Amino acid sequence: MKFNTKSIIKKVALALAGVVAVSAVGVGVAKLIEYMQDDLKTISPSFDVGNLGADGKYVNDESTLYTKEAFQCDGLQIKLDFDNEIDYQIFFYDDLDNFVESTEVLSAAYSETVHDGYARIVIMPTNDEDDKIGLTERLTYPGQMTIKVAKEQNVEYINVFNKRLFMTDNISALRFNHEVLANHEGSFEFTSSDTAILTSQDLLCVNGGDTITFTPPTISDGSTFQLSVFELKLVSGVVKAIKYSTKVESIKLSDDTDFVLLQATLLDSDTPVSIDEKYVGIFASYFTITK
Repeated sequence: MKFNTKSIIKKVALALAGVVAVSAVGVGVAKLIEYMQDDLKTISPSFDVGNLGADGKYVNDESTLYTKEAFQCDGLQIKLDFDNEIDYQIFFYDDLDNFVESTEVLSAAYSETVHDGYARIVIMPTNDEDDKIGLTERLTYPGQMTIKVAKEQNVEYINVFNKRLFMTDNISALRFNHEVLANHEGSFEFTSSDTAILTSQDLLCVNGGDTITFTPPTISDGSTFQLSVFELKLVSGVVKAIKYSTKVESIKLSDDTDFVLLQATLLDSDTPVSIDEKYVGIFASYFTITK
């Protein structure tokens, strides 16, 4: 369940590249660099006439194009031609094709950390005279973008309590949102949002004995963050809670811990107060993990 092999792969690739370089007198430096570093592949998903709504579901629309079939999107990068006439939007889904989130409408390249297993893209022409996609335009508009994904797709999901979560070993890439992970009748559940609480939306894969340190931001009004840590273990294919710690700033995980979920509450004295939205997207930056 641990993620891991990229450094080994890179070392092997560099060694191979050194062998190639000996006989590659006629090959340009740029090509050698590309050989050594490029772990992406270009894909060409099929586009149909239509659109996607705010819920990620199909919408009848003759002025836009969308990918009907979702594609695996680990490592997703999108580049637009210099003279393009399109905007686009990315819709992300889990491995069961449940809609998770979408980007804003984009007009430039995309290269960000992807947290979801699959994606669909909607293309929106910006200079179409009749606002209707013709037969040739079904090819010309997608041809104005280059879509790349990782050659090796390492996206994994697992059921955790009453949700299905994306798994990662990168603590700095964790997503946080206003949600509560609470104990109900002896078992934990994700429940409705609470603006005073941020809970990690991804399952962090760890090694037993790791130490997680929380260095919260300083709030000008004197409010403070209180961290809770949920330690989990995979037992016969089922994720189970084995330890719950609260009011911690640094915690050494139990030796048998496989996963962690993090939850922070903002308090003014002992009273929960609303967390400013500016912290939601950057909250993972306040955590570090050491062996």
